[in-house]
Amino acid sequence: MPKVYEAPVWYVGLFYMLLAAWTAVCVILLGSKTLRFGWPLGQLLMIAFVLSYTWYFSLGISYKITLDGKGNIGLTSMRRKLSLKPNEIELVEGPRFSVIPYCFVRFRLKREKAYLFVRITDETFHRILYSIRRAKPEMKFKGLNMFH
Repeated sequence: MPKVYEAPVWYVGLFYMLLAAWTAVCVILLGSKTLRFGWPLGQLLMIAFVLSYTWYFSLGISYKITLDGKGNIGLTSMRRKLSLKPNEIELVEGPRFSVIPYCFVRFRLKREKAYLFVRITDETFHRILYSIRRAKPEMKFKGLNMFH
């Protein structure tokens, strides 16, 4: 039977609203300085690259994790859907400070890192992690006190 955890819509929406507000403030402030002082095109392109890369990375943060009956893991983001096997995950890392129950969990894969929006106290999320751990007992879990 498949297990599915999906981050709260308000949490994901709040993150992207704050990112949009940050982007708007940067564009407005930098745009006004450019009009006033005339920045070189190279600097403007560099700033545009940083903003674009921030959005590209942010749209890759997963909001849903699925675990099917065969042990396949799916991470769904606005930009892509990753299909993984437990042996492709080397480390699952939780937040360093768990003061707020809403955070990001990092999955270190062989060639990249994947992030997931999480309510760290969610029981469905815990069941998925326990199932992944059963499939690969030697997998490392860091910062997730449910495994200590």
